Amino acid sequence: MKSYNGDLTCWNCPAANLKGNVDFRACGQSKQAIWKNIDKAGTVMIECIRRPELGHFEPTIKFEHCPEWELDSDHDLFKLRSMRVMILGIDGYLGWALALKLANLGYSVSGVDNYNTRKSVEEVGATTVVPIAAMAERLQAAKEVLGVDIDYREIDVLDLDAMRRYLTEIKPEAIVHYAEYPRAPYSMIDAEHAIKVQKNNVLGTLGLLWLIKEIVPESSLLKLGTMGEYGSPLTGRPLFEGIFPADAVLRWDNREWSLGGELTPRDPVSFYHVSKVQDTFNVYEACKYWWLRSYDIMQGFIYGVHSEELSLDPRLRTRLDIDECHGTVINRFVSETVIGIPMTIYGEGEQIRGALALDEAMECMHRLICCPPEAGQYDVVNQVSGLHKIKDLAEIVAKVGKEKGYDPVISRIENPRVEADYHPLEVISTKLPERGFTPRAPHVSVEEEVGHMFDLLGQPHIKERINALKHLIMPKTRWDGTKQQSEVIEQYEPGMREKSGHTGMLVSEIGADEASNGDAVDAERAPAAGATSTS
Repeated sequence: MKSYNGDLTCWNCPAANLKGNVDFRACGQSKQAIWKNIDKAGTVMIECIRRPELGHFEPTIKFEHCPEWELDSDHDLFKLRSMRVMILGIDGYLGWALALKLANLGYSVSGVDNYNTRKSVEEVGATTVVPIAAMAERLQAAKEVLGVDIDYREIDVLDLDAMRRYLTEIKPEAIVHYAEYPRAPYSMIDAEHAIKVQKNNVLGTLGLLWLIKEIVPESSLLKLGTMGEYGSPLTGRPLFEGIFPADAVLRWDNREWSLGGELTPRDPVSFYHVSKVQDTFNVYEACKYWWLRSYDIMQGFIYGVHSEELSLDPRLRTRLDIDECHGTVINRFVSETVIGIPMTIYGEGEQIRGALALDEAMECMHRLICCPPEAGQYDVVNQVSGLHKIKDLAEIVAKVGKEKGYDPVISRIENPRVEADYHPLEVISTKLPERGFTPRAPHVSVEEEVGHMFDLLGQPHIKERINALKHLIMPKTRWDGTKQQSEVIEQYEPGMREKSGHTGMLVSEIGADEASNGDAVDAERAPAAGATSTS
């Protein structure tokens, strides 16, 4: 059976000990430099951390031929046997869902959290609308329902001594970094919150990089970024996966330069997103200086409540927030519809965003964990499964809501953010499909996932929790620094607006011609779901 990672070799394996066997000093990210040094020295010999009895050998063994890598036929992937994966931010919306998925797949899962999300949500007077238990109870439920043991420690990522001890004890082979403040509005409340977000996010990641260098340099770091790092270029410039392709050129003043391999421009849209951009540069430099390996994952917004593991038992559910500082758009729309208040669209609703269902996001992370970058490789993945206009998402929620017996209404309110209402968006996302992820089908569609949400959030005890928090949904934090609730511009019934504006394009496959010479004739370009061309 052909797998998506069977051809990867020891150069990609976090169990391959390169340190002390290969001199990477001053090589930076130049493969030409390292191979030049290797050619001078002769054959490269490495050691296997898992199989030290093998001694030194050439790093040419493919995953499909290595006994430490086992075939997962359900996913057409080879998995490192009982791979040790540490999740930073394991108590969060994404962290807990990923922990359950990986543990259920046979990974050895550990994680840390200092409950920053619980604290920040409580700080603004809110709580998760889906009830979640204390971590001890969640871990016990995972053991009872799934038969898995997850190793958890309450640690702040800024506590370098505690992190050093835990990393030394576990020696993770992959580290998923979710331990950051995750929301733009929270970073825009005032100076105190902007500083807190940047301190936690930037300094936490920087300290982690030094610890990885010191303790587990072979480990693969999966760092959560955001599509918001790029902004929405009004020129329509494609959002490449973090780095310009080899054939990209800059033409100016009758001269021409290659841009291939350079980081693409960033235009962060809040102080939270600025922290993510700083992370990008710190991770990039660490890979260059210390020959670390990392994926920088530029993720669209995540929505939904469903995964195979989360749905097995109420005690396994992950959190879901709807307040103005922590809620995301589809989660908010469904919650508003459930309690009979209008869905709140910011501004014109013509903004185009990349999105991903929760279950799809977990599948993407699993595939990236199984396909580590090479040593010294900084790689970027645009993690989206579709592009959608905000107003079209409201129509989807309204359609499903009517089928579930609700009476949806849409409300346009003053946009508290500083952003363009109308803009093109072309997103390149080819690396996940290359690793076997198929956007949308056969995964759940937006409508199916929204249906799961209505089924859960419509339960009486959760509906009661949403009702108690409805006063926290309308935004009061503005990007101009004022504190003022956004006023309603208009309300309308679903289906009453004609489609207009730009069309988002998701490029998920580059044709052979384009890959070789830059011609775009074979690129597969999928319009954003529900979006239309300029009227």
